Amino acid sequence: MTHLKIYLLLIVSFLSLHGYAQDKVFQPSGSLSVDVGIPAQGKNIAFGRVMNGLFNGGINYQYNVFGGLTLGVGVKHSFFVINSFALNNAEWGGGLHAPSVFGKVGYERFISERFSFSTSIRTGYTMMISYNDSCQANLGGPYTEGAFFMEPQVELLLLTDKNSSDGFSLVLGYNFIFTDFGPRYLAIDHIPHLVTSDYVGITRFLSIGFGYRYYMGRK
Repeated sequence: MTHLKIYLLLIVSFLSLHGYAQDKVFQPSGSLSVDVGIPAQGKNIAFGRVMNGLFNGGINYQYNVFGGLTLGVGVKHSFFVINSFALNNAEWGGGLHAPSVFGKVGYERFISERFSFSTSIRTGYTMMISYNDSCQANLGGPYTEGAFFMEPQVELLLLTDKNSSDGFSLVLGYNFIFTDFGPRYLAIDHIPHLVTSDYVGITRFLSIGFGYRYYMGRK
């Protein structure tokens, strides 16, 4: 019976020390991060057919509120170019810029002294700016339209050293821009080989890329 008590005491002591060690895993007070990604083929059908993604990235500051819960603010930019093959090899080109401002809520957990896993949602307002030869000829300038957006993200990060403030990450995100892409972005009446139903559905795209984060302070 005495041996059982000692054994149970050792188990409790080990679990207590293990929990204490877990609490002592790197907990930053805040961080500044930059991410750069490449958008995959977008949706709705019209957007995925006409636009090819080149860039999706941003910069943000986040504060560790409590136990890995983070709040942040930032700016981002997405850029697409026109796929001329989707427009019967039209002799005009152009692209679509989407600058945005956002707030961010997330959760980050360091599962070792160097490795963290985080999930977050960026949400804010974006300005869709479509510039091309058709808009210039028919509108006298780019077509612009504002919309709200949401971007869930998952991030896997590795510090350069267990005592370092610098970390690099793999970033996976999915963007939802709450407007439908259609012929108005090209200042034309219709897009070749598409029907009205192909313009239905919010603009969205997957983004895969990398990030850099600089951590500030320790809790």
